[in-house]
Amino acid sequence: MSFLTRTLLAAAASSFVASAALAQPFDLQGGGNGPDKVLSAQLGIKGPKTNVCPNEATVMGWVETNYAGPVQIMIARKGQGVGAPVVIQAKAAPGGRYMATYSKKVTIHAPIDAEYRMLVGGGSGIVSNWVPLKASCSMGLPGFDIAPGG
Repeated sequence: MSFLTRTLLAAAASSFVASAALAQPFDLQGGGNGPDKVLSAQLGIKGPKTNVCPNEATVMGWVETNYAGPVQIMIARKGQGVGAPVVIQAKAAPGGRYMATYSKKVTIHAPIDAEYRMLVGGGSGIVSNWVPLKASCSMGLPGFDIAPGG
């Protein structure tokens, strides 16, 4: 190794040592993905397979975040308001992201033609797409509408 190469390496090493000596304990940045952030939300509804009522639909929601932990959501019906908040947990997913999932079975007793969306809390401003839920209930189960004792 030549004298010039050794001199340049020594100068570079001493500059790293000097800059590290000037650093303060809180000058270092922590690892991670930055501030907790909701990236997207999606809602899906699997409606009844038949026109017989009572019947059942499944509401499913997915929230993608950059962190693991609680995510607050609410389900809104177009023109009728927002339901109570629900907390779901984001867990590790592929690609360094996190996914929180929501699933609920809903009993349908009467015809319905409505749209729903999911709102993500925490001031994220993230909302899902509007999703339709339709059921005609053109056929009731025999004897279902008879009142008890009647």
